[in-house]
Formats: sequence, structure tokens, C-alpha cells
Amino acid sequence: MTIWTILLFILGFIIIVKSGDWFVEAAVWVAEKTGVPKMLIGATIVSFATTLPEFFVSVIAVSNGANGLGIGNAIGSVICNTGLILALSITVKPSTVEHELFFKKAAIMFISLVILFLASLDKVISAWEGIPLFGMLVIFIYLNVHHAKKGILSRQKEITHIDTHEKKTGINILKFVAGATGIVIGADLLVKTGTAIASSLGVSDGIIGVTVIALGTSLPEFVTTVTAIRKKHISMGIGNILGANILNITMILATCALVSGGGLNIGSDYLPVLSRVMPRSIYIDMPVAALLFLILIIPPLLFKGKLKRFQGIAMMAVYAAFIVFLILNI
Repeated sequence: MTIWTILLFILGFIIIVKSGDWFVEAAVWVAEKTGVPKMLIGATIVSFATTLPEFFVSVIAVSNGANGLGIGNAIGSVICNTGLILALSITVKPSTVEHELFFKKAAIMFISLVILFLASLDKVISAWEGIPLFGMLVIFIYLNVHHAKKGILSRQKEITHIDTHEKKTGINILKFVAGATGIVIGADLLVKTGTAIASSLGVSDGIIGVTVIALGTSLPEFVTTVTAIRKKHISMGIGNILGANILNITMILATCALVSGGGLNIGSDYLPVLSRVMPRSIYIDMPVAALLFLILIIPPLLFKGKLKRFQGIAMMAVYAAFIVFLILNI
């Protein structure tokens, strides 16, 4: 580990923070000018762009035979997105969710988690078993398109003027492209330098994937969510996290299963669980992701769509316990 590694780590963070600002501003502009709900913009355009680091890291890792790192990155990102990023945003700024959008996307995420767990029980996800995950991705995209059309139609009477001034439109397009590009570049810098720092401390690849890499590739979601909250666009931040989680489970792991050739080996990293040595991804990572999901979804069901500060605190506690467990078992 050198001083240049640390400096590049800091540079990556600066790039990603500023890029997140531009990206959210452009996405909000799209939402306001088209009439598409901000949660929907967050769950589609923003989610696809901020999930690119996870996608490329996982697919490249699996293509190179590093299944543990690829799987750990995808599932670890779901855990980090929910237990740290979304939990922090709920704790700082509890809000009310858009009921229909929130619960439909939550349902897609839950079903995708169940499919992933069932497909993983034999410790290998085949290309054929990836098809149902791709199916959930198609449903996710279809629902988003349906809601987009519905949102635009319902607001057509309200939208009296759309600013098509060439200069302003060009600036927002530039912000969107530059923001998305900067997020990917910054995340890549953070992942590479963060991995180098972790490796110099003697941490295994499997643990790196579910912690450092997952946190690094989740920084785009973190930045866009925090930026959205700071700019008072809470729904966009929540939609971004839900959308990113669905994409991590469906698009990324299904693609990994497809490019893995003989099947995605999901049982390559073992840790002690209940006095038995078991695959970490199946018996630790996935249950933690499911527990965080339940903590996220139950309060809005009980309190008419309201997210409560106590659930954010509970989710962060689960995430902290998860990280501590992994550190103690390195």
C-alpha cells in the first residue's frame, strides 16, 4: 500500500460525489419536465446507471473465475444498499413512500430473493436457473414503463410548459452523461484502490467481495441517495435503492450465471454457522438480506406507507452485526 493508492482513493471519492450531484439534478429535471414520478425515475434511470459498477465488477470477476468475489459483490451490495444507505436515509429523514410503487417493487425484490435462494441450494446457479431471475427483471421493467405512462397521462393537464430551450436541455443532458460517467469512473477508482488497501491487510477475496467491493460499488447509490435527500427528493432516493437491489439480484446474478459457463458456483466461500461450516453466501448473506428487507417492508405496512426512524436504526444495527461477524471470522 502506497501513498498514491490512498490519494487515488480520495480522488475517486471526490469524483463520485460531484458526479452524483450532477446526475441527480439531471434526473430531477427529467422527472419534472416529463411528469414521470420521481420514485420511478429513481427506480429506473438512476438505478440502472448507479448499478453499472456492480454489474461490471461482478461479470468481469466471474468471467475470470473469481465467483466468490462476483457473488459477494452483488449480494453484499443489496445488504449495503438496504442496511447502510437506505437505513441511514430513513434515520436522518423519515418519510412517506408512494404506496403502489413502493410495494410492487418490494414484492419483486422479495420474489427475486426467494428465487435466488432456491436456485442456490445446490450451490450452483445454472444458466437455466438464471432465466426466472431475468423474468423478474422483465416484470420490473414492464411495471416501470406502465407506471411511467400512467404518471405522464395523469399529469398532462398540470404540465403547461416544458422548457425545451436548447441551452438548458443541452446542459442537463451533459450533466446526466457526465454524472453517470463520473460515478462509474470514481467507483472504479475506489474499488481498485480499496481492494489494494484491503489485500495489503491480508483480507480474503470472499470477504473483500461482500464488504469492501460491495461498499465501493454501492457508493454511487450512496451518493445519489444522500444527494436526493439533501435536495429534498426522498422518493427518488428510495426508488433508487429498491431498483438497484432488484437489478443486483436479477440482472447481475443472472448475467453472471450465463457467462460462468458450467454454472455459477455459489458455495465457494465457507464460514462457521451454528457449529457447522456452511457456504457464506447461502446461509449468511442471503438471510441477512431477507431480514433487512423484512425490517424495511413491515413498518410501511403497519403505518400506512410511513418509514420510521426506528427501522432505520434497526437496519443499521443488523448491518453492523453482519460486518462484525465477518471480521471475527476472517
